[in-house]
Amino acid sequence: MNEKRKYEIIISTIFLIGAIFCGILDILSLVIYLLIGILIFTLYILQRKKAVEQMDRYISKLTNRIKDSSEKGINKFPIGIIVIDKDKNIEWANNFIYKNIKVEEIKGLNILELMPEISELFELETPVDNQFEIFGKHYKVNYQKDSGYIYFFDITESKVVMQRFRDTRPIILNLSLDNYEDVYDSLDDEVASRLDATIVITLTDWAKKNSIYLKRIDEDRFIGLLNVKDLKKIEKEKFQILDTIRNLKEEFDAPITLSIGVGMGTDFLPELGELAKSSLDLALGRGGDQVAMKDVDGTIRFYGGKTNPQEKRTRIKARVVSNALADIVSDSDKIIVMGHKRPDFDAIGACVGIYTFSKFLGKECYIILNESDQDETIKKVMFEIDSQDEQLSKVFVDSDEAWELMTPQTTLIIVDTSDASRVIDAAILSKANRKVIIDHHRRGEDIITNPLLTYIEPYASSASELIAELIEYQTKIEKITPIAATVMLGGIVVDTQNFSVRTGSRTFDAAAYLRSNGADPIKVKTILKEPFENFMNRVEIINNSIQKSPEIIMAKAPEDKYYTNVMLAQSADLLLTLKGIECSFAIGYLEEGKVGISARSLGNINVQLIMEELGGGGHLANAATQIEGVNLDEALERLNDAIDKILS
Repeated sequence: MNEKRKYEIIISTIFLIGAIFCGILDILSLVIYLLIGILIFTLYILQRKKAVEQMDRYISKLTNRIKDSSEKGINKFPIGIIVIDKDKNIEWANNFIYKNIKVEEIKGLNILELMPEISELFELETPVDNQFEIFGKHYKVNYQKDSGYIYFFDITESKVVMQRFRDTRPIILNLSLDNYEDVYDSLDDEVASRLDATIVITLTDWAKKNSIYLKRIDEDRFIGLLNVKDLKKIEKEKFQILDTIRNLKEEFDAPITLSIGVGMGTDFLPELGELAKSSLDLALGRGGDQVAMKDVDGTIRFYGGKTNPQEKRTRIKARVVSNALADIVSDSDKIIVMGHKRPDFDAIGACVGIYTFSKFLGKECYIILNESDQDETIKKVMFEIDSQDEQLSKVFVDSDEAWELMTPQTTLIIVDTSDASRVIDAAILSKANRKVIIDHHRRGEDIITNPLLTYIEPYASSASELIAELIEYQTKIEKITPIAATVMLGGIVVDTQNFSVRTGSRTFDAAAYLRSNGADPIKVKTILKEPFENFMNRVEIINNSIQKSPEIIMAKAPEDKYYTNVMLAQSADLLLTLKGIECSFAIGYLEEGKVGISARSLGNINVQLIMEELGGGGHLANAATQIEGVNLDEALERLNDAIDKILS
């Protein structure tokens, strides 16, 4: 029972009792009492009616406010609503949709005709917020499959803020002038001063144009600070400053080039500086005249690297490295050395060189070479070693024996590669506490971590050349055995294609040193002789040549045969001798499901960058890769795409 009804009953009861009491007294009192009661009751009814009217007006006003609020929520707030039927046709849309799509009438249209961008929204089983750009604005879109409601939340402003945040994140550049000392020492003071001033003006103008704060910190070093937005613009132009600096050679007759290391992906400046420094080391390790960009997440991009690296090793550096390596070897209980998978003549020559180096210092040395890693050439090398040097023959062990020989004090020396994924045995690499890298290839992304010593010289012809120089500083009395010298010379001969490519003055010095220690070039030539069958296989590969352009030729081997890396490489070398050809590729099956590609260049086209696009690497003029899980046609298509991307 409500309060009003309760009060009405109480008043009526009191009034009835009063009337009875008055009727007992006299008629006049009863009449007066009744009149007073009627008056009071009338006033009460009027008051109650007024209260009910006030309550109705309040409820009506509240209802209108709620209705108006609901209408505003649907039509005026920055939330779009579209209702669709089971065929995705639009049944209704609120004002927000009409205002932002600027279409007079959309009822009855298929939603995908109006907004094809959101097609993937209907492929999901459960409602998920997805972000799309629709009619020039960004929306978070939620589709309620059961009801057919699609909600559009405008996030354009937050997107703009986030993009502004990303665009203004800091970037650090480390810039280095390659060959600075050698170039300036070779010039007259006046010319050197003009060249220096020209370089500074060129870099300063470039920095101002691209909103870079640039500061010279050494004769050949600069540091730059900019943001992501400006870096994107520079990256879009593919760092044309490299070409500008390189072209100064024509004016000053000085082979000066520029290398840049870029650190990005974090706001923590010390970490950004370390990324820039390691990027510059990577660019220089790959030969200079290029840009290495390293993100905090580990991804790396490269630009440039168009020219052959100038020889800039010094005998001082070779002597310092030789002494450092001697100290490491002396502190080890034994040495284990290995090259890359499917080792070639140079890898075996370098391993034999390290064995010789260790022997001079009185340390045991073992060379990892599995039976499965030996191709026809390496088997002939091993035959010569077995027949001429029994002691050297005994140091070759397989991976299982090497694993047993290793102790925490054993030093593992990796030669002819610095890539952790390309070593003969990755498990042994992981087990080693002490590691040394000696290589002549440009550094890649997957470089072996935490070595005691890294000696990477992409200016050298071969790993055998590098190690021959290191040995030379340790041979005061003893000499290299003739067979060891012969194998090392063979490594140089193969990698230089008989001293015709990547050959500097130091290459001939190393060859002369090995020759003076009994290296037999006739023996090398005999080992490298091939059977008639191999010659015919190479003819088969070359016979299927395709000229992609006047200066680029590709040879696809027959699909019903397997070929060795050496055979593909020899085919690419032979194609390069054709008139007008600047770059050649040979592609064929190495085994079932694995395709090999060998690439060669005269230097005007960087085949290393092309092979890196396909997961391989090498030199500017000599590179290769292996692709698994594809057939020859698919591999050829990938090769074509990689060539187009790099040359563009």
